[in-house]
Amino acid sequence: MQAAKDFVNLAAQDLKDLIIDVSKNISKPAEHSQEVSSSHPRSGGVGPVSTALAQASSSAQPFEARVHRFQQELSASRVNIHAIKRLAFDGIPDHENLRATVWKLILGYLSPSSEDWPKDLAARRTQYHVFCDRKEEVDDPLRAKDVTSSDHPLSVDPCSSWNTYFEDNEIMIQVERDVMRTHPDMPFFSGEDPEAVSHREEMKRALFMYAKLNPGLRYIQGMNELISPLYYLFKNDSDLLARKYGEADAFWCFMDLISEFRDHFCQKLDNAETGIRATMRRLMRLLKYCDHNLWHHIEVVEKVDPQFYSFRWITLLLSQEFAFSDTLRIWDTILSDPQGRRMDWLLRICAAIILNQKGRLMKSDFSAIMKTLQRYPPVDIQALLKLAASLPSCSVALGVSL
Repeated sequence: MQAAKDFVNLAAQDLKDLIIDVSKNISKPAEHSQEVSSSHPRSGGVGPVSTALAQASSSAQPFEARVHRFQQELSASRVNIHAIKRLAFDGIPDHENLRATVWKLILGYLSPSSEDWPKDLAARRTQYHVFCDRKEEVDDPLRAKDVTSSDHPLSVDPCSSWNTYFEDNEIMIQVERDVMRTHPDMPFFSGEDPEAVSHREEMKRALFMYAKLNPGLRYIQGMNELISPLYYLFKNDSDLLARKYGEADAFWCFMDLISEFRDHFCQKLDNAETGIRATMRRLMRLLKYCDHNLWHHIEVVEKVDPQFYSFRWITLLLSQEFAFSDTLRIWDTILSDPQGRRMDWLLRICAAIILNQKGRLMKSDFSAIMKTLQRYPPVDIQALLKLAASLPSCSVALGVSL
């Protein structure tokens, strides 16, 4: 915790010096048991995000009409966040930088006052880059100016700059390994193209900075899957200036996102009420409430431990289960629930995933159930979300508010 405070103190003066220059270049962002079929291949996610899902919102409005409604809301001097969430809940159209701007709003990165966006964005982007610069100066013992003679590579002192340096290398090795495996089917993230290499370097830096500023949790395997949709979205912003600062924007939005689900990554809290095991139990209780026979077959008859499939669903917010464009659509709903019940909606969607395959699962043994739930069949995401919306909330089914 002290390390994070040191970063902030060291960065304060530089932030004041740089903020004016950056702000000159910032502009306002531009304007239940029936199985459902799908025409969306599971292995998709390469290239531009499909507009088909957004067009098929529950309001059934034409694509252009939905775009216009979003633009109307975003053009106000003070954006109605509740109205934006209601719109986004049914899917954000893939039009210019709509989704990028809306996600920044509902994650709290942008304030409701659009007049403050240039100043606020300049401050946060500058602060992030100052953190990155200061980190190199503080933690590289070869560049440090105040290293004592007793501080050497073999020192066992936990406060040793060399000890910190070696710990940082261990973190970076893990981050690099995970980033290299991020969406290998998408040229944006994988391959030796200079842009893909640059994207991986920026993601590694953002995740490493998160680890440095959050020493209580640091970096945990899988966090790369949570930052990748944010980074992809912001680096593909139609606003070229926003695209330039995609790394910084993704970092801050990731900080907000992970703060709500971080207990699932903390091993010490695995058995706590907010830990991953308790969340998986709530999912099973929700399934039992919705369909006792299906729950009984999976958990009692075939004894399939929910950890085998739902651990990944919950910790990674379903980011590895569907085509990348479908993941973005799912996140539209999870992030923008007007009542702020993100965990509730995550569990309802997870329950819908199981219920949607009831016909197949009820005929399956242990291995077949595992195969279905670990490698989910192609599905119409809009229909799946409609099924999730028909399920009771956790406060109704479980008597708890999430």
